[in-house]
Amino acid sequence: MTADGDYFLEIEAHFARRRNTPFILSAKDWALMQRWKEEGVPLPIVIEAIDSVFEKNETSGRRKVISSLSYCRHAVKELWSDRKELQVGAREETPEAAPEEILKRLGEALAKWPSAADAVRALANEKSVPKIEGRLIEVEHDLIEEIMRSLPAAESDAIRREVVAALGDTSKLDEKTRRRTEEANLRRAVRTRFGVPRLTLF
Repeated sequence: MTADGDYFLEIEAHFARRRNTPFILSAKDWALMQRWKEEGVPLPIVIEAIDSVFEKNETSGRRKVISSLSYCRHAVKELWSDRKELQVGAREETPEAAPEEILKRLGEALAKWPSAADAVRALANEKSVPKIEGRLIEVEHDLIEEIMRSLPAAESDAIRREVVAALGDTSKLDEKTRRRTEEANLRRAVRTRFGVPRLTLF
């Protein structure tokens, strides 16, 4: 799957998980995700913003049903604006040292997986935050697949069964949406089980 596909899949699955129910995004929601992707909003920023919206709703006196990703658009915009000022001075080019230091730490955290560590360190000369984030999504996706391939069949099958069981009843979802949701949650489960860090500058 492409980095773009991973980006959309992760957002869709996380939003469904926060709603605590399988959920099919509307065409409007997909257009909103596409705009975030085109604007270079990193995946972790979107995830954090979605969490903040649900957490505020859960602690408010009047809990409303968050039925669309559009409910999160202002939170995403504000968080990304604030984070850009802190991280990159509201420019596409990164500061000289900050990204290199983060990439170095990520490389060290990936010591058990040399190919992924090397791929992350190779980004040190890249100055564009969106390009770095896109490549990090690809590296993380490849690493998850590498880990799953390295496992005994019984163990990988067990992980997949656990993911399916945790999702509950997905009978109302179409096949494509069900597969996307399972894939995103499988990657989350693998990251948690094997201590794979989220690969991002943010």
